[in-house]
Amino acid sequence: MRAATSSWRHRPKARAVAAVLAGLLAWTPATAQDRSVVPGRMGYNALPTVRNADPVVGDEVLLEVQLAAQLSDLGAARDASLTPYGRLVVPFRGLVALELDAVPVELWRVSPETQQRLHAVAGRGVDLGDVRFGARFLLLSEQGALPALGLRFLTKTASGKGAESRRFTASPGYLADALAGKDLVTWSGGDGRLRVLGKLGFLSWQQGDGWQDDGWDFGATLQLRTRGGGRLELEWRGYSGYEARDRPRVAELTAAYPTGAVEWVATANRGIGPDAPPWEARLGAIVHLPSPWR
Repeated sequence: MRAATSSWRHRPKARAVAAVLAGLLAWTPATAQDRSVVPGRMGYNALPTVRNADPVVGDEVLLEVQLAAQLSDLGAARDASLTPYGRLVVPFRGLVALELDAVPVELWRVSPETQQRLHAVAGRGVDLGDVRFGARFLLLSEQGALPALGLRFLTKTASGKGAESRRFTASPGYLADALAGKDLVTWSGGDGRLRVLGKLGFLSWQQGDGWQDDGWDFGATLQLRTRGGGRLELEWRGYSGYEARDRPRVAELTAAYPTGAVEWVATANRGIGPDAPPWEARLGAIVHLPSPWR
């Protein structure tokens, strides 16, 4: 007697469907305890280091717009991404500043080798990015030998897409930093100054369901301001988690010059180690507006 059904192994269509499903499962990131959600195994803008900040809030509304490019090298740049960036800072009485920044969209490509290493579904694409919001608080003004001290809190939303291609995490993250700032020397009535900034805090982000990575966030900045309003900054920053490939470090050089209410800014970043984008360039402008809540 012949069997009512034959084995799926003898059916070409069934074998094809099984192969496709197996491929999809192999390329899709896990949703539960995905401990590969770390900067060294994600896209360049998924879990970036957070720039240092001055604890002094100031009395101007800042509207910043930039175009950023991240490259794997300065030659063929087989791994590359291009992103617009926006940031809004609204101060209140020189004591508190509300902050919002976003990478609205990322245009990206990776080499076949990087695609395989990341287990990414696609090798190029356009994906929506992340939004962060938070606040900065001045706790202690600078007095004599004592630095200005402050706190900063930031939350990363889960708005970023492209998790299947390892571009964004599609999960929240949190940052709490202690900030310090001190003038080393001033001249021209205080318009020119050499200032040092520092931060130390705690950063965490979700890795799928029921798991998170976290660790120390740190950084230091040497800032030179000229009498005419020019600005030159050298910054080192990074963070250290407890998983593998989650210790990005960045060295940053920024030059800025104002023309009226607009400050033109150019930045070059060099990643230190394998977990940060090797090269990054940024060009943009910061519009300075008087705050109605001085």
